[in-house]
Amino acid sequence: MDCEGLTGKVIVPGDPGYERARQDYNRAISQYPAMIVYCTDSRDVANAICRAEKDGLGLRVRSGGHDYEGYSNGTGKLVIDTSLLNQVRINLQDATVKVQAGTRLLSLYEQLYEYGYAFPGGTCPTVAISGLILGGGIGLSTRYLGLTADSLLEVTMINYAGEQLVANRQCNSDLFWALRGAGGGNFGVVTDYTFRLEKVDQITVIQLRWDNNKAARDRFMPLWQEWLPGLDCRMSAFGGIYPAGAWLNGFFYGTTETARQLLRPFLAIPGLTLEITMYVPFIDAIKIIGAIYPKSETFQAAGRFVQKTLSKGQLDTLIHIIEQAPSERDSSIRVYSLGGAVRDVKTEETAFAYRQADYIMALMSAWKKKDEARAHRRWIMQGFCFIETFTRGSYINFPYNRTQGYLQAYFGKNLPRLQEIKAAYDPYNVFRFPQSLQPPLRSGRMSRG
Repeated sequence: MDCEGLTGKVIVPGDPGYERARQDYNRAISQYPAMIVYCTDSRDVANAICRAEKDGLGLRVRSGGHDYEGYSNGTGKLVIDTSLLNQVRINLQDATVKVQAGTRLLSLYEQLYEYGYAFPGGTCPTVAISGLILGGGIGLSTRYLGLTADSLLEVTMINYAGEQLVANRQCNSDLFWALRGAGGGNFGVVTDYTFRLEKVDQITVIQLRWDNNKAARDRFMPLWQEWLPGLDCRMSAFGGIYPAGAWLNGFFYGTTETARQLLRPFLAIPGLTLEITMYVPFIDAIKIIGAIYPKSETFQAAGRFVQKTLSKGQLDTLIHIIEQAPSERDSSIRVYSLGGAVRDVKTEETAFAYRQADYIMALMSAWKKKDEARAHRRWIMQGFCFIETFTRGSYINFPYNRTQGYLQAYFGKNLPRLQEIKAAYDPYNVFRFPQSLQPPLRSGRMSRG
C-alpha cells in the first residue's frame, strides 16, 4: 500500500508486524485496519489525519488498545496509534507533570513515585493515559483524589485539519470541558496532558476474597450498599461477586489499623480465603493490585451508574443472575466506588455527567473458546437489561454495543452542549466511530465512518 505523505512507523496488511499490531487487549474483537500509523510526534499525527482525508479512509484513535468494544480500532480504517508518545516530564517547581498520550499507567506511576507523588489513575497497568482520562477516569484513589480528569490542567490536541490546539480553563475552555469525561476519539487526537500532582508516602492496600463461599457471595451486595455511603473518603474499593464467591480490593490513604476498623463489616463475613491489609509504599500498592490483570483477555463487559438503594427483590435478582452465569470463575457482577472527592467537583464543571452516583455496577464475562462466546454475550445482555431498570446512565469507559440511546446514556444532560462543541471542533465528523458524538449535518466535506 502507498504510504506517501505519512511519517512515523506505518504498518499495513502483509507486513511482518501486522497481526500483532492489529490486535487490541480484548481478544474477542478481531479487526483489520487498512493501515496503522505509530506516531512519535504531532507532525506524524497531522500527516496521518491528512492522509486519511486524501484516501477517504475512516479514522480511529488508539493509545493503549483497551477499549472494551474495540472502538479505537476498525476494519478498513486508518488507525492513529499514540503508544510511542510516552514521555513523562515532571515539574518539581509547581508539582505538575506533562504526560504524552500513549504513556502506560504503570510507567507513569513508577516515574512519579520516584519524587513521592501519587496519581489518581486506574488499576490495570497496561492501560494508557488517554483512554482513561478522556472518559473521566476511575481507580482506587478516586474517592480521595477525584477522577483522573479532575487533576487535568491542560491538553494539546491535533484537530481535523491537522492543526495543534491548546485547551485549558482560559483557552478553548469549552473543548477543555468536553475532554474531561466525553470519551476518547470524539474531537481530535490529544497528544499531551498536564496534571497537578499530590504527594504521598505509604497507603494501605486491601485484598479480601471469599472463594467457594456462596454465603459470603449472597451477603456481599447488601453489605456493600450499606457500607459505602458513610465510608471515609480516604478509602476507595472495587469488588464483586461471581458464582462461587466474592472479593474486595481497595486503597486507604491512612494506616492499616484505621483501614481494618473501616473494613470490619466485611472482615466479619466468615470464610475469608485471602486477607491482605498492608501499609506499603504507594507504588507497591499499585503493583500488588496490577498483578491481578492478565496481559489480554477474551471478554465482554457493560457498566451503569447506581444512585439508589436496591430493594431486597433487586438484590435477590442479582444473585439469580450470577447463578445463571456461563462461567464459575470468569463471570462476575462488579462494583466500583464513587462518592467522596468525585462529588467535591460540581457536576457542571466537566463533561462527566454522573458525579452524584454512589458507584458503578458492571457485568463482565470472559471465555477461552470461540464457540463459548454466544452464551457469555447472552448472559451479559440479559443481566444488562435488568441492571438498566434501576440505574441511570452508562460509563463511557465501559462501552457496550447494545446500549440503547447510547448518547443519552453516556452523556446525560451534557449531550446538547457536547454536540455543539463537536460541531465547533470537528464540524465534518472526521473523528467518528460506533457510539461517537455527531454534529448536525452540514454541506461540504463528507464525514468518514
